[in-house]
Amino acid sequence: MRKYLLLAFIFSCLILLGGTFSIPVETGDVEVPVVIRMADLLALVPEDFEPVWDSLKVRFEGKEVPHQIEDVDGNKKISAQDFLVFVAKGKGEIVIPDQPLEKTSYTPAFEVIETDSGWKVVSKDVEATVNRYGLVKVTRYRDITATIVDEVGIARVSGWPESTFYVDGRLGNHHEETSGAFRIVSVRVLTPGPVAVGVVATLASERFKGLVQNLVVHIFANGDILLDNVFKFENYADLMKLQTMVTRPLATAFEDTLHVLPVFRRLIWADQLGITPYEYWLQRNAVVWVDRLPYIVFPATSSMKPLWWGATYIFASMERWRTNYSPKAKIGVAEILPENPLIPADYKKWLDGDTWVYESLEFRDGVFKWMPSEFEIYPSTKGIYSQKVEDMPNRYKYGDVVRHLRLFTVYSAEDVESAIRFLERKSEAFRNLKIGEKFFREF
Repeated sequence: MRKYLLLAFIFSCLILLGGTFSIPVETGDVEVPVVIRMADLLALVPEDFEPVWDSLKVRFEGKEVPHQIEDVDGNKKISAQDFLVFVAKGKGEIVIPDQPLEKTSYTPAFEVIETDSGWKVVSKDVEATVNRYGLVKVTRYRDITATIVDEVGIARVSGWPESTFYVDGRLGNHHEETSGAFRIVSVRVLTPGPVAVGVVATLASERFKGLVQNLVVHIFANGDILLDNVFKFENYADLMKLQTMVTRPLATAFEDTLHVLPVFRRLIWADQLGITPYEYWLQRNAVVWVDRLPYIVFPATSSMKPLWWGATYIFASMERWRTNYSPKAKIGVAEILPENPLIPADYKKWLDGDTWVYESLEFRDGVFKWMPSEFEIYPSTKGIYSQKVEDMPNRYKYGDVVRHLRLFTVYSAEDVESAIRFLERKSEAFRNLKIGEKFFREF
Protein backbone atom coordinates (compact mmCIF):
# COMPACT_ATOMS: atom_id res chain seq x y z
CA MET A 1 0.00 0.00 0.00
CA ARG A 2 2.80 2.43 0.93
CA LYS A 3 4.42 1.68 -2.43
CA TYR A 4 1.27 2.63 -4.31
CA LEU A 5 0.79 5.78 -2.22
CA LEU A 6 4.39 6.81 -2.92
CA LEU A 7 3.93 6.32 -6.67
CA ALA A 8 0.68 8.31 -6.57
CA PHE A 9 2.44 11.12 -4.70
CA ILE A 10 5.31 11.24 -7.19
CA PHE A 11 2.86 11.24 -10.11
CA SER A 12 0.83 14.10 -8.57
CA CYS A 13 4.05 16.11 -8.08
CA LEU A 14 4.99 15.63 -11.74
CA ILE A 15 1.57 16.95 -12.74
CA LEU A 16 1.96 19.99 -10.48
CA LEU A 17 5.52 20.75 -11.47
CA GLY A 18 4.98 20.00 -15.13
CA GLY A 19 7.58 18.89 -17.64
CA THR A 20 9.44 20.15 -20.65
CA PHE A 21 10.41 18.80 -24.04
CA SER A 22 13.65 20.02 -25.65
CA ILE A 23 14.44 20.11 -29.35
CA PRO A 24 18.19 20.34 -29.99
CA VAL A 25 19.51 23.02 -32.34
CA GLU A 26 23.00 22.80 -33.76
CA THR A 27 25.01 25.01 -36.10
CA GLY A 28 28.51 26.54 -36.37
CA ASP A 29 30.38 29.29 -34.56
CA VAL A 30 28.81 32.13 -36.59
CA GLU A 31 25.28 33.52 -36.12
CA VAL A 32 22.68 32.26 -38.58
CA PRO A 33 18.95 33.08 -38.67
CA VAL A 34 16.18 30.59 -37.96
CA VAL A 35 12.58 30.96 -39.13
CA ILE A 36 10.47 27.84 -38.61
CA ARG A 37 6.72 27.36 -38.91
CA MET A 38 4.95 26.29 -35.75
CA ALA A 39 3.42 23.40 -37.71
CA ASP A 40 6.93 22.09 -38.46
CA LEU A 41 7.94 22.58 -34.84
CA LEU A 42 4.86 20.71 -33.63
CA ALA A 43 5.84 17.77 -35.87
CA LEU A 44 9.00 17.39 -33.76
CA VAL A 45 7.04 17.15 -30.50
CA PRO A 46 5.74 13.76 -29.21
CA GLU A 47 2.02 13.21 -29.72
CA ASP A 48 1.44 12.63 -26.01
CA PHE A 49 3.03 15.93 -25.00
CA GLU A 50 0.80 19.00 -24.62
CA PRO A 51 2.97 22.05 -25.41
CA VAL A 52 2.34 25.49 -23.92
CA TRP A 53 3.75 27.58 -26.77
CA ASP A 54 3.44 30.89 -24.91
CA SER A 55 6.08 29.73 -22.44
CA LEU A 56 8.61 28.49 -25.02
CA LYS A 57 12.28 29.33 -24.42
CA VAL A 58 15.33 29.26 -26.68
CA ARG A 59 18.71 28.60 -25.09
CA PHE A 60 22.25 28.49 -26.46
CA GLU A 61 25.27 27.50 -24.42
CA GLY A 62 22.94 27.33 -21.41
CA LYS A 63 21.75 30.94 -21.72
CA GLU A 64 18.33 32.13 -22.82
CA VAL A 65 18.41 34.09 -26.08
CA PRO A 66 15.73 36.38 -27.54
CA HIS A 67 13.11 34.85 -29.79
CA GLN A 68 9.78 35.87 -31.29
CA ILE A 69 6.62 34.08 -32.38
CA GLU A 70 4.96 35.92 -35.25
CA ASP A 71 1.22 35.98 -35.83
CA VAL A 72 1.34 35.31 -39.58
CA ASP A 73 -2.34 34.51 -40.08
CA GLY A 74 -3.49 37.43 -37.90
CA ASN A 75 -5.78 35.37 -35.66
CA LYS A 76 -4.12 36.75 -32.50
CA LYS A 77 -3.15 33.32 -31.21
CA ILE A 78 -0.34 30.88 -31.84
CA SER A 79 -1.30 28.57 -34.69
CA ALA A 80 0.20 26.34 -37.39
CA GLN A 81 1.12 29.06 -39.91
CA ASP A 82 2.92 31.28 -37.38
CA PHE A 83 6.72 31.52 -37.20
CA LEU A 84 9.25 30.97 -34.42
CA VAL A 85 12.21 33.27 -35.12
CA PHE A 86 15.63 33.45 -33.45
CA VAL A 87 19.36 33.59 -34.15
CA ALA A 88 21.40 30.41 -33.68
CA LYS A 89 25.08 30.04 -32.82
CA GLY A 90 26.77 26.91 -31.52
CA LYS A 91 24.69 24.29 -29.71
CA GLY A 92 21.31 25.10 -28.18
CA GLU A 93 17.77 23.95 -27.67
CA ILE A 94 14.15 24.96 -28.01
CA VAL A 95 12.58 24.25 -24.63
CA ILE A 96 8.82 23.69 -24.65
CA PRO A 97 6.96 23.29 -21.34
CA ASP A 98 3.60 21.66 -20.72
CA GLN A 99 2.72 24.19 -18.00
CA PRO A 100 2.59 28.02 -18.18
CA LEU A 101 5.86 29.66 -17.14
CA GLU A 102 6.85 33.28 -16.60
CA LYS A 103 7.57 35.01 -19.89
CA THR A 104 10.77 36.94 -20.58
CA SER A 105 10.09 40.42 -21.94
CA TYR A 106 12.23 41.66 -24.85
CA THR A 107 12.38 45.05 -26.56
CA PRO A 108 11.58 44.99 -30.31
CA ALA A 109 14.69 45.41 -32.45
CA PHE A 110 12.90 47.34 -35.22
CA GLU A 111 10.52 50.23 -35.57
CA VAL A 112 8.08 49.96 -38.49
CA ILE A 113 6.78 53.14 -40.16
CA GLU A 114 4.19 52.99 -42.93
CA THR A 115 4.86 55.29 -45.90
CA ASP A 116 3.09 56.17 -49.16
CA SER A 117 5.11 53.53 -51.05
CA GLY A 118 5.22 50.82 -48.40
CA TRP A 119 7.06 50.61 -45.10
CA LYS A 120 10.29 51.79 -43.54
CA VAL A 121 11.94 49.54 -40.95
CA VAL A 122 14.65 50.89 -38.68
CA SER A 123 16.95 49.27 -36.10
CA LYS A 124 20.22 50.32 -34.52
CA ASP A 125 22.39 48.87 -37.31
CA VAL A 126 19.99 48.28 -40.21
CA GLU A 127 17.56 50.49 -42.09
CA ALA A 128 15.45 49.25 -44.97
CA THR A 129 12.34 49.92 -47.01
CA VAL A 130 9.67 47.41 -48.01
CA ASN A 131 7.58 48.21 -51.06
CA ARG A 132 3.98 47.17 -51.70
CA TYR A 133 5.18 43.94 -53.34
CA GLY A 134 7.06 42.89 -50.21
CA LEU A 135 10.49 43.51 -51.78
CA VAL A 136 13.24 44.76 -49.49
CA LYS A 137 15.81 47.50 -50.09
CA VAL A 138 18.57 48.00 -47.51
CA THR A 139 19.48 51.68 -47.26
CA ARG A 140 21.77 51.73 -44.21
CA TYR A 141 24.13 49.32 -42.49
CA ARG A 142 25.68 50.69 -39.30
CA ASP A 143 27.19 54.09 -40.24
CA ILE A 144 27.00 53.60 -44.03
CA THR A 145 23.96 55.05 -45.80
CA ALA A 146 23.59 53.98 -49.43
CA THR A 147 21.72 51.53 -51.65
CA ILE A 148 23.36 48.44 -50.20
CA VAL A 149 21.06 45.91 -51.88
CA ASP A 150 17.68 46.27 -53.57
CA GLU A 151 14.60 44.22 -54.48
CA VAL A 152 15.46 41.23 -52.33
CA GLY A 153 13.21 38.38 -53.46
CA ILE A 154 12.10 39.75 -56.82
CA ALA A 155 11.31 37.06 -59.39
CA ARG A 156 12.17 37.09 -63.09
CA VAL A 157 9.89 34.94 -65.23
CA SER A 158 9.79 34.38 -68.97
CA GLY A 159 8.11 31.90 -71.22
CA TRP A 160 5.02 31.25 -73.28
CA PRO A 161 1.83 32.23 -71.42
CA GLU A 162 -0.34 31.39 -74.45
CA SER A 163 1.21 27.96 -75.01
CA THR A 164 -0.99 25.22 -76.46
CA PHE A 165 1.98 22.93 -76.97
CA TYR A 166 0.27 19.73 -75.88
CA VAL A 167 -2.69 20.41 -78.15
CA ASP A 168 -1.09 21.61 -81.39
CA GLY A 169 2.64 22.00 -80.70
CA ARG A 170 2.47 25.81 -80.68
CA LEU A 171 4.03 28.08 -78.05
CA GLY A 172 2.38 31.38 -78.97
CA ASN A 173 3.90 34.72 -77.97
CA HIS A 174 6.88 34.97 -75.63
CA HIS A 175 6.64 37.22 -72.57
CA GLU A 176 9.04 38.24 -69.79
CA GLU A 177 8.27 40.03 -66.53
CA THR A 178 9.36 40.46 -62.92
CA SER A 179 7.38 40.47 -59.68
CA GLY A 180 6.75 44.18 -60.24
CA ALA A 181 4.22 43.19 -62.91
CA PHE A 182 2.45 40.67 -60.68
CA ARG A 183 -0.87 41.34 -58.99
CA ILE A 184 -0.62 41.95 -55.25
CA VAL A 185 -2.86 39.40 -53.56
CA SER A 186 -1.72 40.30 -50.05
CA VAL A 187 1.26 41.83 -48.25
CA ARG A 188 1.95 42.32 -44.55
CA VAL A 189 4.83 43.59 -42.48
CA LEU A 190 4.59 41.59 -39.27
CA THR A 191 4.89 43.03 -35.79
CA PRO A 192 8.64 43.26 -35.11
CA GLY A 193 10.23 41.27 -32.31
CA PRO A 194 13.59 41.36 -30.53
CA VAL A 195 15.58 39.82 -33.41
CA ALA A 196 13.82 40.55 -36.71
CA VAL A 197 10.91 41.96 -38.67
CA GLY A 198 9.07 39.71 -41.11
CA VAL A 199 7.40 40.44 -44.45
CA VAL A 200 4.83 38.07 -45.95
CA ALA A 201 3.47 38.60 -49.45
CA THR A 202 1.47 36.67 -52.02
CA LEU A 203 1.79 37.80 -55.63
CA ALA A 204 0.18 36.35 -58.75
CA SER A 205 1.15 36.72 -62.39
CA GLU A 206 -1.65 38.02 -64.60
CA ARG A 207 0.04 36.83 -67.80
CA PHE A 208 1.17 33.40 -66.59
CA LYS A 209 -2.19 32.37 -65.21
CA GLY A 210 -1.87 30.17 -62.15
CA LEU A 211 1.71 31.17 -61.25
CA VAL A 212 1.73 32.32 -57.61
CA GLN A 213 4.72 33.67 -55.68
CA ASN A 214 4.62 33.26 -51.90
CA LEU A 215 7.34 35.50 -50.52
CA VAL A 216 8.58 35.44 -46.92
CA VAL A 217 11.44 37.81 -46.02
CA HIS A 218 12.91 38.35 -42.57
CA ILE A 219 15.24 41.27 -41.92
CA PHE A 220 17.41 40.57 -38.89
CA ALA A 221 19.02 43.18 -36.66
CA ASN A 222 22.48 41.68 -37.33
CA GLY A 223 22.28 42.31 -41.11
CA ASP A 224 20.97 38.89 -42.18
CA ILE A 225 18.04 38.71 -44.60
CA LEU A 226 16.43 35.29 -44.81
CA LEU A 227 14.42 34.75 -47.98
CA ASP A 228 11.97 31.90 -48.50
CA ASN A 229 10.62 32.28 -52.03
CA VAL A 230 8.05 29.67 -53.08
CA PHE A 231 6.50 29.45 -56.55
CA LYS A 232 3.29 27.44 -56.85
CA PHE A 233 1.70 26.39 -60.11
CA GLU A 234 -2.07 26.23 -60.34
CA ASN A 235 -1.99 25.76 -64.09
CA TYR A 236 0.24 24.44 -66.87
CA ALA A 237 3.21 26.67 -67.79
CA ASP A 238 6.05 26.61 -70.36
CA LEU A 239 8.84 28.69 -68.82
CA MET A 240 12.30 29.70 -70.02
CA LYS A 241 13.19 31.59 -66.83
CA LEU A 242 12.15 31.13 -63.22
CA GLN A 243 14.68 33.07 -61.17
CA THR A 244 14.97 34.70 -57.75
CA MET A 245 17.08 37.85 -57.76
CA VAL A 246 18.52 40.73 -55.82
CA THR A 247 19.52 43.92 -57.63
CA ARG A 248 22.27 46.53 -57.20
CA PRO A 249 24.28 44.84 -54.42
CA LEU A 250 26.78 47.58 -53.44
CA ALA A 251 28.12 48.21 -56.95
CA THR A 252 26.12 51.39 -57.58
CA ALA A 253 27.17 52.79 -54.20
CA PHE A 254 30.93 52.07 -54.30
CA GLU A 255 32.93 52.04 -57.53
CA ASP A 256 35.60 49.74 -56.08
CA THR A 257 33.10 46.93 -55.42
CA LEU A 258 34.42 43.44 -56.19
CA HIS A 259 32.52 40.28 -57.07
CA VAL A 260 33.89 37.31 -55.13
CA LEU A 261 32.97 33.62 -55.01
CA PRO A 262 34.47 30.11 -54.89
CA VAL A 263 35.66 28.78 -58.24
CA PHE A 264 32.80 27.26 -60.23
CA ARG A 265 32.69 23.50 -60.46
CA ARG A 266 31.14 23.85 -63.92
CA LEU A 267 31.13 26.80 -66.32
CA ILE A 268 29.86 26.38 -69.88
CA TRP A 269 32.54 28.66 -71.37
CA ALA A 270 35.39 26.74 -69.75
CA ASP A 271 34.01 23.42 -71.02
CA GLN A 272 33.74 24.85 -74.52
CA LEU A 273 37.39 25.96 -74.41
CA GLY A 274 38.51 22.60 -73.06
CA ILE A 275 39.86 24.11 -69.84
CA THR A 276 38.80 24.16 -66.19
CA PRO A 277 36.78 27.02 -64.66
CA TYR A 278 39.91 27.82 -62.61
CA GLU A 279 41.95 28.21 -65.80
CA TYR A 280 39.21 30.32 -67.42
CA TRP A 281 39.35 32.88 -64.59
CA LEU A 282 43.12 32.63 -64.30
CA GLN A 283 43.33 33.78 -67.92
CA ARG A 284 41.39 36.87 -66.84
CA ASN A 285 43.70 37.52 -63.87
CA ALA A 286 40.72 36.99 -61.56
CA VAL A 287 41.95 34.33 -59.12
CA VAL A 288 43.22 34.80 -55.58
CA TRP A 289 44.22 32.11 -53.09
CA VAL A 290 43.10 32.16 -49.47
CA ASP A 291 43.99 29.37 -47.04
CA ARG A 292 45.15 27.17 -49.94
CA LEU A 293 41.87 27.50 -51.85
CA PRO A 294 41.29 29.47 -55.09
CA TYR A 295 38.55 32.12 -55.34
CA ILE A 296 37.27 34.23 -58.23
CA VAL A 297 37.68 37.99 -57.64
CA PHE A 298 36.96 40.70 -60.23
CA PRO A 299 35.47 44.22 -60.46
CA ALA A 300 31.71 43.91 -59.95
CA THR A 301 30.90 46.27 -62.84
CA SER A 302 33.14 44.51 -65.40
CA SER A 303 31.88 42.05 -68.01
CA MET A 304 35.25 40.23 -67.78
CA LYS A 305 35.39 39.44 -71.53
CA PRO A 306 32.83 36.63 -71.69
CA LEU A 307 33.27 34.01 -74.38
CA TRP A 308 29.83 34.98 -75.69
CA TRP A 309 26.62 36.59 -74.37
CA GLY A 310 26.52 39.85 -72.42
CA ALA A 311 26.48 38.45 -68.91
CA THR A 312 29.64 38.36 -66.82
CA TYR A 313 28.85 34.68 -66.26
CA ILE A 314 25.96 32.47 -67.26
CA PHE A 315 25.28 28.71 -67.34
CA ALA A 316 27.39 28.48 -64.21
CA SER A 317 27.10 26.06 -61.30
CA MET A 318 25.56 27.33 -58.08
CA GLU A 319 28.23 27.39 -55.37
CA ARG A 320 28.07 27.71 -51.58
CA TRP A 321 28.14 31.54 -51.63
CA ARG A 322 28.85 34.65 -53.69
CA THR A 323 29.32 38.24 -52.63
CA ASN A 324 29.88 41.81 -53.69
CA TYR A 325 32.44 43.47 -51.41
CA SER A 326 33.78 47.04 -51.24
CA PRO A 327 37.34 47.37 -49.87
CA LYS A 328 36.74 51.11 -49.41
CA ALA A 329 33.52 50.76 -47.39
CA LYS A 330 34.71 47.48 -45.81
CA ILE A 331 31.26 45.96 -46.16
CA GLY A 332 29.77 43.28 -48.35
CA VAL A 333 26.48 41.73 -49.45
CA ALA A 334 26.49 37.94 -49.82
CA GLU A 335 24.13 35.25 -51.04
CA ILE A 336 24.51 31.96 -49.15
CA LEU A 337 22.86 28.68 -50.11
CA PRO A 338 21.44 26.19 -47.59
CA GLU A 339 23.33 23.41 -49.38
CA ASN A 340 26.06 23.00 -51.97
CA PRO A 341 23.96 21.69 -54.88
CA LEU A 342 25.02 18.54 -56.68
CA ILE A 343 25.96 18.86 -60.34
CA PRO A 344 24.46 16.05 -62.43
CA ALA A 345 26.83 14.39 -64.85
CA ASP A 346 24.07 14.61 -67.46
CA TYR A 347 24.50 18.07 -69.00
CA LYS A 348 20.86 18.39 -70.06
CA LYS A 349 19.64 17.49 -66.58
CA TRP A 350 21.93 20.17 -65.14
CA LEU A 351 20.67 22.80 -67.61
CA ASP A 352 17.07 21.91 -66.73
CA GLY A 353 17.77 22.82 -63.10
CA ASP A 354 18.94 25.93 -61.27
CA THR A 355 22.12 27.72 -62.32
CA TRP A 356 23.78 31.04 -61.53
CA VAL A 357 23.85 34.19 -63.65
CA TYR A 358 25.56 37.49 -62.86
CA GLU A 359 24.22 40.13 -65.23
CA SER A 360 23.21 43.81 -65.02
CA LEU A 361 24.58 43.95 -61.45
CA GLU A 362 22.01 41.33 -60.43
CA PHE A 363 22.43 38.03 -58.62
CA ARG A 364 20.13 35.76 -60.67
CA ASP A 365 19.45 32.32 -59.30
CA GLY A 366 17.26 29.66 -60.90
CA VAL A 367 16.12 28.25 -64.24
CA PHE A 368 17.51 29.76 -67.45
CA LYS A 369 16.67 27.84 -70.65
CA TRP A 370 17.69 29.96 -73.65
CA MET A 371 20.16 27.67 -75.42
CA PRO A 372 22.15 29.85 -77.84
CA SER A 373 23.57 28.68 -81.18
CA GLU A 374 27.06 28.84 -79.63
CA PHE A 375 26.27 25.47 -78.04
CA GLU A 376 26.56 23.91 -81.51
CA ILE A 377 29.88 25.61 -82.37
CA TYR A 378 31.98 23.86 -79.72
CA PRO A 379 32.45 20.06 -79.74
CA SER A 380 32.02 19.74 -75.95
CA THR A 381 28.49 21.20 -76.05
CA LYS A 382 27.36 20.24 -79.54
CA GLY A 383 24.16 18.24 -79.43
CA ILE A 384 23.71 18.34 -75.65
CA TYR A 385 20.48 20.33 -75.96
CA SER A 386 17.96 20.72 -78.73
CA GLN A 387 18.14 24.00 -80.59
CA LYS A 388 14.42 23.89 -81.31
CA VAL A 389 12.74 26.56 -79.20
CA GLU A 390 9.73 24.34 -78.56
CA ASP A 391 12.04 21.80 -76.86
CA MET A 392 13.67 24.30 -74.50
CA PRO A 393 11.07 25.32 -71.87
CA ASN A 394 10.67 23.70 -68.49
CA ARG A 395 7.12 22.39 -68.44
CA TYR A 396 5.33 22.86 -65.12
CA LYS A 397 1.97 21.35 -64.25
CA TYR A 398 -0.72 21.99 -61.66
CA GLY A 399 0.59 21.28 -58.16
CA ASP A 400 4.29 21.81 -58.92
CA VAL A 401 6.23 23.81 -56.34
CA VAL A 402 9.65 25.45 -56.68
CA ARG A 403 11.34 26.75 -53.54
CA HIS A 404 14.36 29.06 -53.25
CA LEU A 405 15.59 29.30 -49.65
CA ARG A 406 18.41 31.84 -49.54
CA LEU A 407 20.33 33.75 -46.92
CA PHE A 408 21.46 37.24 -47.92
CA THR A 409 23.73 38.90 -45.42
CA VAL A 410 25.20 42.37 -45.07
CA TYR A 411 28.50 42.14 -43.21
CA SER A 412 31.71 44.00 -42.32
CA ALA A 413 35.21 42.80 -43.23
CA GLU A 414 38.62 44.47 -43.25
CA ASP A 415 39.69 43.11 -46.65
CA VAL A 416 38.86 40.51 -49.31
CA GLU A 417 40.66 37.73 -47.46
CA SER A 418 38.73 38.47 -44.26
CA ALA A 419 35.45 38.53 -46.20
CA ILE A 420 36.21 35.13 -47.73
CA ARG A 421 37.13 33.58 -44.39
CA PHE A 422 33.98 34.96 -42.76
CA LEU A 423 31.70 33.71 -45.54
CA GLU A 424 33.22 30.25 -45.48
CA ARG A 425 32.40 30.00 -41.76
CA LYS A 426 28.97 31.60 -42.16
CA SER A 427 28.00 29.39 -45.09
CA GLU A 428 29.18 26.26 -43.30
CA ALA A 429 27.08 27.19 -40.26
CA PHE A 430 24.01 27.82 -42.46
CA ARG A 431 24.42 24.57 -44.41
CA ASN A 432 24.80 22.56 -41.22
CA LEU A 433 21.98 24.19 -39.25
CA LYS A 434 19.97 21.32 -37.76
CA ILE A 435 16.80 21.41 -35.67
CA GLY A 436 16.03 18.07 -34.08
CA GLU A 437 17.07 15.49 -36.64
CA LYS A 438 16.30 17.70 -39.64
CA PHE A 439 18.50 20.11 -41.54
CA PHE A 440 16.99 23.57 -41.81
CA ARG A 441 16.48 23.26 -45.58
CA GLU A 442 14.25 20.22 -45.05
CA PHE A 443 11.42 22.13 -43.40
